[in-house]
Formats: sequence, structure tokens, C-alpha cells
Amino acid sequence: MLVTSSLRFLFALTVTTAVTTAVALHPTAAQAAPPSDVKPVRVVILVDESGSLKDQDVTRERAAAQLIALSELSEQSQVAVVGFGSSNGPGQSAVDIVCPLTGVQTAQDRESLSRCVEKLRLRTAEEGNDTDHAAALEQALDIMGRPDDQQRAKIVFLLTDGVLDVRNSPQYGADAQARNANAQAQITRSLADAERGQVQIWPLGFGAADKSALDAFAAGGWVQPCGDQQTSTPKARVVATSADVERSLLEAFAYARCAGIEKSVTDSLDAGATVDLNVNIPIIATDGSIVVVKRDKRIQVTYFDPEGTQVPKQGELKESTFQAAGEAGPVESLRIRNPLPGQWRIRLESPPGVSRQEVSATVVWQGALRASISLSNPRPRPGEQVNVRLRLQTRTGTITDPAALEGLRFSARMSGEGFQEVPVELGDTGEGADRARSDGEYSGQIVIPATATGALSFVGKVSGPGVAGDERPYATRIAGPADRLRAQVELGSATVEPGGTLAGTVRVTNEAEPVQLGLRLVDVPGTVGLSAQQVQAPTGSSEQGFELRVSADAGEGTVSGVLQVLDPAGQVVAEEFVDVDVRPPTPLWQRALQALLILLAILAVALPFLLARRRARRRAADPSELTLHLFDRPGEPYISRLQAPLGEGPEFMFEVSDGRLVRTYGTGYAVRRGQGRTVLVRDPSGRELDPLLPGQPIALPNGMYLGVDDGRARGGGAEQPAYGSAEPYRSRTHRPMPGDDLL
Repeated sequence: MLVTSSLRFLFALTVTTAVTTAVALHPTAAQAAPPSDVKPVRVVILVDESGSLKDQDVTRERAAAQLIALSELSEQSQVAVVGFGSSNGPGQSAVDIVCPLTGVQTAQDRESLSRCVEKLRLRTAEEGNDTDHAAALEQALDIMGRPDDQQRAKIVFLLTDGVLDVRNSPQYGADAQARNANAQAQITRSLADAERGQVQIWPLGFGAADKSALDAFAAGGWVQPCGDQQTSTPKARVVATSADVERSLLEAFAYARCAGIEKSVTDSLDAGATVDLNVNIPIIATDGSIVVVKRDKRIQVTYFDPEGTQVPKQGELKESTFQAAGEAGPVESLRIRNPLPGQWRIRLESPPGVSRQEVSATVVWQGALRASISLSNPRPRPGEQVNVRLRLQTRTGTITDPAALEGLRFSARMSGEGFQEVPVELGDTGEGADRARSDGEYSGQIVIPATATGALSFVGKVSGPGVAGDERPYATRIAGPADRLRAQVELGSATVEPGGTLAGTVRVTNEAEPVQLGLRLVDVPGTVGLSAQQVQAPTGSSEQGFELRVSADAGEGTVSGVLQVLDPAGQVVAEEFVDVDVRPPTPLWQRALQALLILLAILAVALPFLLARRRARRRAADPSELTLHLFDRPGEPYISRLQAPLGEGPEFMFEVSDGRLVRTYGTGYAVRRGQGRTVLVRDPSGRELDPLLPGQPIALPNGMYLGVDDGRARGGGAEQPAYGSAEPYRSRTHRPMPGDDLL
């Protein structure tokens, strides 16, 4: 039972190893701060060892402390474990530093923490087994107050039954009845110190814990570790079972560290069987950890990215870096820097002889992100309108997918000399200042107050789950009377091959002497540079061209950032977002395949039309409804008849032999349809005869006459003349004669 619980604990918090980093808004300096890695923390775990607990409660506390200590935190993080009871007499200490503040940079560091956690115990009366929360909290704050060159976030986990009891501790006064009140007063002072020192306190109570007392601990410390995210506000939890401990501690640890966590996937794995677990890494994640609980170290785990490629457990692939840990244990994790977003597949294989196991996988991620802020007019005058634009970038480019940005909050505010701070409403609606709907660029309009006189600052902010909000101002100044230069950058988004270029334009209106303007890229990787660092700005209106150059060794992906135009004093006078989609040349075989697919698509559309036209032409030329008549003189009954054959093409041939029309092949007269109702006849010498029309016979070279009846023209067969009784060459009383050819 203890082993299972410990493994569950280890799984639960190991999945929170990746944490978020601040969203940095670029300043106007040439080089913005690079994206930070996993945010380091300083954790102190206070573990109740008092006699009011039961043995199983202490077991849970020990397992929980091991869980936190063994979790794969930032290499710069630190962990301390403190047991506490009370000091009721000589030789007793209310606190016991079981694990001094220790780094977790190496596996040896983590194993050392794991071993020292085993020293936690249920105290005896001789050791002081009451509950002194005041001394425990004071010890935690003392550890938190030690010098810290990393500026680590500070988190205290208080594992207790939540019942303060120091009636037997003389240091809280001579009056035993007043000691708890005195200790509570000390707790109140310590909580105030925790709030000032930005120390979070996350209580976890067992059994008959005093929920109201635990709530006071949570509310008394620092309550804004992740800005305005409600889930990150410390809160107390009281649990009754080991399963509750796992879930509650996982949530507390994740929320305390502003982490983003995906839903866990669980399945059963039989002996000798294989199971696949599918987990998702969101596009907003720049660092991720896939943590698999397999429970039996003999189970083998392999990982496949969203493209179906098996990734290494150590090393690099597709611009991602991988590092696995815990392969020889019941829980292992794969940390990924720059993970490919999408659905990952985790395959677990169990060898024969291993009992049926419940296996799980969970993704925890962070967004090592930065926000870019841009102004349509960086040097405005009072009363002028300014468009404020804000968007979010990962290490590999701007995020434009609305689904990936869902849940994030974009906001901005303006402040400056001569007026009070004003909020700027931002939206991605495609209306007003926003240039396109749902493109990941959040924009808003604001008018510079008429009272603005000097310094001007715009602050943008992006916050949300998995992202700790951070603010950096965009500093500028109100344009003065001497500011007689305006500029605008035109630079569209484009796809460029490595080694290629993207042309842009700077439009300048200069009402003063000619000057040189500087060009500067901000938040743009070194694989993209400028063709020139300066452009000329002559007096009057002008257009100056420039190029963005992509290096030949640039990797595939989107390059984002900001291009700024600077006046001679170094002030920004114009800027625009940079969006370059770097793609290698399409291989010849792929271009040929694309051309073939386009051709097939065209044929798929055009073929039915062409076939219909062909059928129409063949139908128009089909002579099968023609019937030829041979007679001696017009107005007399015909002496022979020949009906055109079916399905033999647009032309058929015949001869006149012994006063009869005889079907031939390759020789004789040729008959075909002409325009409209016309029938064309060619004699055996190849000469075209006069056009033949129904009811209007023509003379043949042998002195006989040829007439035609067209069933198509009248909608009936040859026995139903189109001209009724007016037929000039056939009697109504005519009966079939031996000379009729009814082919």
C-alpha cells in the first residue's frame, strides 16, 4: 500500500516539473531579454510530526515530502524539509530540519533529499509531540530569507492536521491557557512577513484538520504568484484518503508554480502486452515534460512525436532537445525543449511475467513566451490617435492560432506626464484599429490626452494558464515643436527561402534638413538581418527601400519580431511587426507532383464539361436519323430507300445500282450532316453536290434524283414525314417496294 501510494505521489508531482516563464514585453532597447528557462523555486516543506496525527497520516506526509523532493524541478531550484512538533521541556525542539536547504541540480542531490525525508517520524511525548505551527512557520521564513542570487519563487507547503496546540510549551508564556493565543499572535505576525516577502503558503490537512485555521495560513501569505489567475491563489485543502492527497498536492504544486498541465491519460497494461497512450502538447508550449508512471521498472517506454517519428531519449531532433530521466524506475519523464505541438504517442511494452499494471501519462508545459508591442505612431502629439498592437511569440514564431490563444488575456495601459493612467482596450476582432480578425494580433485605439507634456509609457500584458504575467513598459515621449519628421514602415509577411530577401519600404515626411534614419530589428533571431542599417531622409516626402536578408543556414520556420526606424537622436519614429516564413526550396519531384495534382484537379473539373461537349458534337453529327430516297423524277413515288446506319460515325456511303440505293464502304457517294438541316453529299469523284434539304431533292449525275427525310427535324421516324401531305417526292399511298433498303 505504501509503495503504491508513494509511486502515485511521485507521478503526481513529477508531472509538474516544467513551469511557466514570464511573458516579456520588449522594451525599446535593441536587444530584448531572451526567453527564460524553467523558473527556479525555493520550496520548504513543513511536515507535522505531532501526536495528534495517526501513523497513516505521517506515512502520507513522508510520501508527499518525498514526492516534492524527488520531483524534477529546475536545476537552480532548492528544497528543504522541516519536521515539527513542539518544545515542551529541556532538550526538546519544536522544529527539526530533516533536510537542509539543498539544490536539485544532480541526481545525487535528489537522492540525498529522498533519504533524509525518511527521518520524518511520529514524535513521542518525550520529544515534544504537540503542534507548534508558529515555530514551524518562523523556521520556514528564516530559510526563505537567506540570500538568493536567483530570485527564486518562494513556496511553503504545510502538511498538518491543522490543530494548533502549544499549551505545554512554556516559551509562549507562563499562563498555559494563554499560550495558544500567544502562538496565534506570532503566526499572524509571521504571515504578514510572508506577504511582504512574497512567500506563498499552501496548506494540506489530514483527517480532522481545522479547515478555518488552514484557510488563514493560505490567505495570510502572498496570494498573487501568477498575477490575476484565480487558480494560482493559495488555498487550503483537507483530504481523507491517499488518492485525495495525490490529487490535491498535484493541484497545489502546479498552481503554485503557474504551470500548465494537460489531462492525464490512463490505461491498463497486461503482462507481455503493449499499450499506446496519446497526450497533447499545445502550440503555446515552449518547454514540456511527458511523465509516464509505469509502476514496474521493467516496462519499456518509447515516445513518438505528432509526425509519427520516434524521438530520442537524449539529444536533439527537429530543433527539439530531449532529456529522459527515471528509465530504471517506476516513473520516467521526457523533458522536451521546443516540443513539436500536437498529439504525442507514448508506447509502453510489458515483458512476460509482469503483473497487470495501471499506467498513466501526463504532459506539463510552460510557455517561455514574449509579447511584442508596437505603436502606429511612436512619437505622437497631444490629441493624436495611436494604435496599440500586442501579440505573443514563442521561440519559433508568432502564435496566430485562435485556439492556442484561448484563455489568455491581452491588455494594455497608457501613462505619462500630465495625465492619469488610462487603460487601452485590445481585441482581435478585425474592427477599428485591429487589421485582421483572429490573426493573433490584439489591437486598440487611444487618443493622447491634450494635457500630455513629456514622457509617455505604454505597458502591455499577456497572462493566462501556463503563463505568469509580466509587464515591461514601452517608453517614448510626446513629440515636441522640433519634431518635424514622420515615418511609416511597409513590410508585409512573406515566404522566403534560406538565402533569400524580403523587400520593404520606409515612407518619410521630413519638414527639416536632410538626415539619416537608423533601422533596427528587435526580437528577431540572428538568421535574419538588414541590408543596411540606415536610410536617407531628404527634405520633403520620399520613399526609401530596404531588404530583410535571410541567411543561407536559416532553419525552417516563422521568424517574428519588430523593425524600428530611429531618428538621429535614437528615438523610435516608426515600427512594424516582422513576419517571415522561412521555407527551403521545394524539391523538383515535389513541384512535379504538385503540378500533376493541379492538372488532375483541372481535369476533374473540366472533363465532365468536355465529355458533354463531345457528346453534343457527336449527337449533332450523327446521321442515323436520315433516310435517303431515290426516284426518277420529283413528285413521283420513290423507287428505293436507304436509312443511315447506326453508330458508324458522322459519314456513310452508298451507290446507285440497278435503280436501287446500296450501302457501300469506302466508295461511292458520301453523306454527312451539315449546318442546321442541311445534308451534304459528295459524288464518287469527290465533288460536292448541291446541299440537300428535306423536301427538296437534288439531281444526281446519272439523271436520277436524291431526296432526304430527317427524323430529328420532325421528332419522328422515317415513316412519319415532317412535311405531311406536302411531301413532293413520295405518294401517301406508297407501299414498301422491293427496292427499299432498310439498313
